Amino acid sequence: MIAAMALWVGGIARVRPARLGVPAAGVAIVTTLLAVHGWTGAPAPPWVPATVLVVLLAAPSERSLRGDQDLLRARGATGGQVLALASAEAAAAGLAGGVVGVVLSLAAGFLPGSGLSLVREIVLLLLGGLIVAAIAVLPPVLREWYFVPADDGPPWWSSYGLDFILLALAFFWPLLGWAGGTMLLWRLVELGLRKGKRAIGGALRPIVSGLAGVLALSISWRSALLARSVALVALAVAFAISSALTRDGCTAATVDRVASLLLAAAAAGPSFGLALNERRRDLLIVSTLGGKRRQVATFIAGDALIVGGGGLIAGHLLGVLFVLLTPAEWVAFPHGYFGMLGAVVIVSCVAASARIAQLAARDEVSDLRDY
Repeated sequence: MIAAMALWVGGIARVRPARLGVPAAGVAIVTTLLAVHGWTGAPAPPWVPATVLVVLLAAPSERSLRGDQDLLRARGATGGQVLALASAEAAAAGLAGGVVGVVLSLAAGFLPGSGLSLVREIVLLLLGGLIVAAIAVLPPVLREWYFVPADDGPPWWSSYGLDFILLALAFFWPLLGWAGGTMLLWRLVELGLRKGKRAIGGALRPIVSGLAGVLALSISWRSALLARSVALVALAVAFAISSALTRDGCTAATVDRVASLLLAAAAAGPSFGLALNERRRDLLIVSTLGGKRRQVATFIAGDALIVGGGGLIAGHLLGVLFVLLTPAEWVAFPHGYFGMLGAVVIVSCVAASARIAQLAARDEVSDLRDY
């Protein structure tokens, strides 16, 4: 028992703040949207795509999970202890984010009522936050511990045509259009990056000249990783577009727009940064083989261009699709808000790229064994 407790405490101590901070911040956004829109009523409530985004954004990277779990295995951890540790992380993130969301909702007047009805609503919001955090944290941990991860490739659902099925059913329940459209985009981007080396190289040649072929090949090898980042940015942008083009309560519309900007910044910043971090081994190899700092920066910029530009373009298309599938009243085209959205995505991508470039410049040949 003492050894198990020491293992649990040691594992919690190793968790980086971002590992809990990202799901906690996401839970705060979701609980606030829940307080604003309620649990029922709309055919496609905004808190649903926000929840999907939070779950995808908060899922820890395979590399960090593998490192943590290798250490736990070395210490003799069992599956039950790993599950308990992951549950503790999910509970801490869910409660922290839920409390922040409830406080924000109370301060802004989104939780009317008093007495038992108010207490009941607060309890439901906290439970909802715990569920969101559990869905984000637990499945990746269990998959990494109990199953051998598959090599990078198309997402598992693509072979079953689940994206086409959901899109066909979206006419009966618009909410399915969010899932089907995003999954179809994910499929197409992954396929295009994996198979379109020649086209990618031709498009990049005017920008990077002789490095176009190598860069296109690198992008093709990491098609699954980049496709996930593009899909996340596109989903965040689509959420923002649909929130801006449909009429809701003025207060609710403001909250939706702020939430969508925050999620877009997270998808194009920290999430894209984690995806770039997975490629530091590639960048280190380029440097080891004589690549200059400018060439390493070109590799990073190529990823940023695909994720930022592709996510913005695809997100606008998805957003219009979601609006068409949802029976709601349209509003005037908010050019200023869309400009702000584009700026948020671009600045976040640039910031993430600059940070990874800074870290890559410090890597040494001896670090190859750590990747």
